[in-house]
Amino acid sequence: MKFTKLEHSGCVIEKDGARIACDPVEFEVSLPELDNVVALVITHKHGDHLQPEKIAAILDRNPGVRIFTPVDTASDIPNAETVKNGDVINVGGFELRFFGENHAAIVPGKIPCQNIGVVIDGKIANPGDSFDMPNGVVQPEILLVPSSAPWCKVCEGMEYIKLIQPKLVVPVHNAVLSELGNGFNNNWLRVACEEVGAELAPLKIGESVEI
Repeated sequence: MKFTKLEHSGCVIEKDGARIACDPVEFEVSLPELDNVVALVITHKHGDHLQPEKIAAILDRNPGVRIFTPVDTASDIPNAETVKNGDVINVGGFELRFFGENHAAIVPGKIPCQNIGVVIDGKIANPGDSFDMPNGVVQPEILLVPSSAPWCKVCEGMEYIKLIQPKLVVPVHNAVLSELGNGFNNNWLRVACEEVGAELAPLKIGESVEI
């Protein structure tokens, strides 16, 4: 299985020639042309995770792709399928286990929107914009950890790593950081990784790891 980081929180997982893309967006870097995509997971409706024109481009090349979103996001995407915490869906040879419910609060006490996390084949855990715990997952191969946002602190990412104890940590939600800022936050995330025997993998856009 191959994991590739896209811009911000986007990623592509590939297995046996089939692909799943999560939150494919672009700001300064153009997305690669994605073929053989069997599923898209859009964790929530915010514009740094949902760009309809990018979804349309993927659909043009992959007309049979299934799109999974929270309930309050589905109206923004034609033919999207809604998913909720606890749902398990098999598509294109992948198992998708969905978890979580809401986007982390930006203003205390106010929920910005719904958010859905996903665990792919029990190996890759993507919480979207939250620090929700994956259901029944023990030490995933890869954990995506939000690095910087109006709603998160690096210490929360550190605690998340220590709770889940993955083998590999990929910092995401980091388009809002400069190169210097990424270095600062990665150093702190690395401290948490070292405490639990995990490895930090600060992938750049387009870089991949095999698991």
